[in-house]
Order: sequence, then structure tokens, then C-alpha cells
Amino acid sequence: MSEKTIVCPKCGKKTVVVEQPDGYEIWLKCSECDYFQGMSNDDWHRIHNSPNLDEKIKKMYEKEHGKAPLSTGPAHTCRACSSATPEGDGGVFGLCKSCCYKLLIILLVLMVIGSYMAWMALL
Repeated sequence: MSEKTIVCPKCGKKTVVVEQPDGYEIWLKCSECDYFQGMSNDDWHRIHNSPNLDEKIKKMYEKEHGKAPLSTGPAHTCRACSSATPEGDGGVFGLCKSCCYKLLIILLVLMVIGSYMAWMALL
């Protein structure tokens, strides 16, 4: 069987390879993550020529494992909004990037108000 690459339902990369170890089953394996799915040769022949093969494989994965994660890298939870973001998203102090920007805007506004109050106190 010729190898065909498919989008991995787990990591989202186009690294799933189709293998046929014997005449009865098909193996789908991702070279980037630990995704593996076995299916019968009959099941594979029902779906392999469809135009939305990646979507069907993703549905099969979600049916068995639940909703697919966004990425395979380690994630952290933002302390402010509790959203899970990939590690290295650019946030600091346990905050996501969006919450960091909001915090900086609040600090800037407080600094402007503080400097205005100090200026008014000197007059």
C-alpha cells in the first residue's frame, strides 16, 4: 500500500502515515506525537477515498478520546482568566499574553491618574 500522509487529529500536523501490516487491518500512526489508530481494512476502504478524510479521522479520534487538544506542547493556565495557553505564549507571571496586555494598560492608566493627582497637589 502506498503511504499517504494525513493531518493528525491529536497534534494537527500533516504527519500521519497509513500502513497496512497485513491484509486485514490498517494502522494510522503520527511521527510527531503518540497518535495511533488501528482499523479494519473494510473500514479503511469505506473512508479512504472521501474528500474529507482528515475530518472523518478526526471525528473517529474525538469519538474515542474526546475533543482533540490544540497542541501537544505543555500548557499552563492563566492565573487571571483560567484559560489554557501553550507554553512559550509570551505571558509572564503566570498570565497569558492577553491578560498581560490588559494589566499593562491598567498600570499605565493608574500611573497617569497618579501623576495628575501629584501635579494637582503641587498647585
